[in-house]
Amino acid sequence: MMRASWFRIGFSVFVALALSTPSIPVAGSEQSGTATAQKPGIPPVEQAAPAGGPAQPVYIYVYSRFTDHVNLGFEETRLRQLLPMLEKYRQQHPEDHVCATILLSGAMSRALAERNSSDGTVDYVKGFQRRGVIQVGYDGMDEPTYQKRPLVDVANLRVPDDRWMVREAAAKDLLTQGHDPLTGDPQPGAAGGLKETQEVFGKAVAVNAALSVPSPFGPKATRAVTKAVNLENAPASGRGGPAMSMVPEVGDDREVAQQVLNYSPQAIMFGLPEANPAQLPGFWASETGFGHLVSPAPDTSPELYWQDNFLHSSEGSDGVLRLAHASDGPEGIQGILSGLARSRIRIIHLELGSEDDYVQPWWTKQGHTPLRYAYEHPEHPQIPSEAVREPERVEATQAKQEAVLHFLVDNFFPANLGSRFVSSTDLEGMTPPNAGFSVSIANLRSALSALLQKWGNDTFPPPFVFADGHYLSLANLFQVMTDAWTEFNRAGELPSSVQVIPVNGPLITLMGHGPNAGEVTVADIAAVCPPISQRLHDQTESPVPKNAIPSGITAAGINMNAAQFLRLMAAAIVTPDPQAKFRVKMTYLSAGTAMLVPKTRPLVDMGGAWTIKPAPIVAAGANGKAE
Repeated sequence: MMRASWFRIGFSVFVALALSTPSIPVAGSEQSGTATAQKPGIPPVEQAAPAGGPAQPVYIYVYSRFTDHVNLGFEETRLRQLLPMLEKYRQQHPEDHVCATILLSGAMSRALAERNSSDGTVDYVKGFQRRGVIQVGYDGMDEPTYQKRPLVDVANLRVPDDRWMVREAAAKDLLTQGHDPLTGDPQPGAAGGLKETQEVFGKAVAVNAALSVPSPFGPKATRAVTKAVNLENAPASGRGGPAMSMVPEVGDDREVAQQVLNYSPQAIMFGLPEANPAQLPGFWASETGFGHLVSPAPDTSPELYWQDNFLHSSEGSDGVLRLAHASDGPEGIQGILSGLARSRIRIIHLELGSEDDYVQPWWTKQGHTPLRYAYEHPEHPQIPSEAVREPERVEATQAKQEAVLHFLVDNFFPANLGSRFVSSTDLEGMTPPNAGFSVSIANLRSALSALLQKWGNDTFPPPFVFADGHYLSLANLFQVMTDAWTEFNRAGELPSSVQVIPVNGPLITLMGHGPNAGEVTVADIAAVCPPISQRLHDQTESPVPKNAIPSGITAAGINMNAAQFLRLMAAAIVTPDPQAKFRVKMTYLSAGTAMLVPKTRPLVDMGGAWTIKPAPIVAAGANGKAE
């Protein structure tokens, strides 16, 4: 059974080493966001989807962001121009499922609700919602204000629970707490963020939100010219010296996901961004490798994957597929499509009606956005008149956007079987659930036999396994096997099947590979599992999730990490002989996905990578099947 004393000792040794490692990603290092193709279990990164086989469908995910609660007339104009255009194409081309996700901030939702009695904009938007033209999601990248966003700094925290609770508190503040719309000061008792958006528009179908962390490159020296998503104008670090540069936390969003679970458990979450907000070296090579990893079969997509029990959809996955802007006209999306690898299903995010289309380009090139300007000039927050784009130029941009829709429905979709628009709920409904299904132990045994043979003496665990028609993340696999051995411990035999339930990855990633000596028996393995299984099934609310995979385990007096124990459980299921002995092999706890994914989060906190797995798409036109 697990021993708290060993965990504290192991944690002080291994984690102190991990936390002393700089979090600046350096190409080729284990801490890097750069792809490391030589690592066991990590494929080469030259292509987002291996060549060969029939061309798979391309899905277009349309969305638009509305987060400027200050220039409301500006935003209402965008809504009243965009939504009728979408409805026209939905009515003319029902076979293409035209539907856009409208992402609103909590402050924007509140501002629209307060004006609804006079201008009816909320009712107007809800009408398009009811008719299926749009769906409403939440965007938390621009609130409360760039200066008042809580900065998550866990550099000096050594206890896993403390690190989790600091992030969770920031996530709860972002997604539920009301703030003054201009100063960002908290408003006790007022709802904000995701909670506020849902009070106005109902359940959010998508969530785009990230915590803010210090840049891995330290304090900012100059004012960068960036989009709002880069979270410029961070507050002072609190330790003296220059202000810390804020960047979104990329790589794992488990604490945000835990809060979203309380409000909209069926929502999809935005995955990897197209932009490189922290200027990480090797960012796009790393995205390419990660996209390759989560798309092992033709019915999977480099842009869609499960992580932290939520479906994630990425804006970018290689050097070709990127966020498409309808304002670029048909030529922009044609350029993406012409270079796209089609041996996997591809999902392109297409932004319609961007705020940038309504302001002068010279103004945005100076680093301005209407909302940033409002935050920086609270005494006169409205966008300057000279920064507003001329009506004829706005109309010309709208014509370009309509030309993109025209190209897709009249040219591209008819020529590419199965390709069409997809909504947030389409994506959620197209892929099998992350959990709630059963896995046959007989079929699992067959899959594990092949897995162990391929694993050999490699020291890194595989990223996931395909068994009994389902992808299992490392966390899924660990839970299934601990449940199976718990039943063996009780009844003297393995069950015929085990149900997969949602669990969390390890709270902390021990950085050592564990011992490379010692043997355990089937009885030793089975005896350890009941208390672990009990915790993994504990969904009760607590400051720190109880259903997290334990980082450290003791079996037969041998202290080891969870990856080593997973390896032993797998070997014992393949050979369930009570007389057999299984050698403990050195194995790193960190999954290959944690090494590969671009990240601003320290590797020691990347236990959520244990929950990453492909999200196969079951839909017309998906010609390939998982193998």
